[in-house]
Amino acid sequence: MNRKSLLLLLFTFIFSFLLINKSFSQDKWWKEKKYKNEEARIKHDLCKKTFKDIGNGFLYKNVNNINIYFDSQVYLNVTSNEKGYYSPNQAELILIDFMDYFRIENFKFLRSSKYNSYAFANGVYTYNINSRKQDLDITISLKYFKSKWFIDQITIK
Repeated sequence: MNRKSLLLLLFTFIFSFLLINKSFSQDKWWKEKKYKNEEARIKHDLCKKTFKDIGNGFLYKNVNNINIYFDSQVYLNVTSNEKGYYSPNQAELILIDFMDYFRIENFKFLRSSKYNSYAFANGVYTYNINSRKQDLDITISLKYFKSKWFIDQITIK
């Protein structure tokens, strides 16, 4: 291989590694538990998957990873501008507008807690406006209903 090919291969490897690291490969925010039975383990894993999908929706500016977890109404408190209960379509538009204005730099969960039919996670949404990085705190709560986790509320401050 010539030198340019080696450099390109090295650059591709490093870039891929950074992308993987940017995702949720280290789940320090999620506490693994021992389960009473297989049903409890499945429910726990489904909750974690739901949070990961939502987190990836924010990280990759893909509202389709988030809106699949909307119930008939979702409570949003987005930077104190939009506050209240919204239909799935309204909530989707609010989040799209939010992500268009607050251009994502990074998103990560910091901690979480899960109960039998309720769970929440806190994280940081880092955005870039006018070449300045800033952080917003984000809290997402889920409720369990009919074998699925739904977004109960999203607060971004």
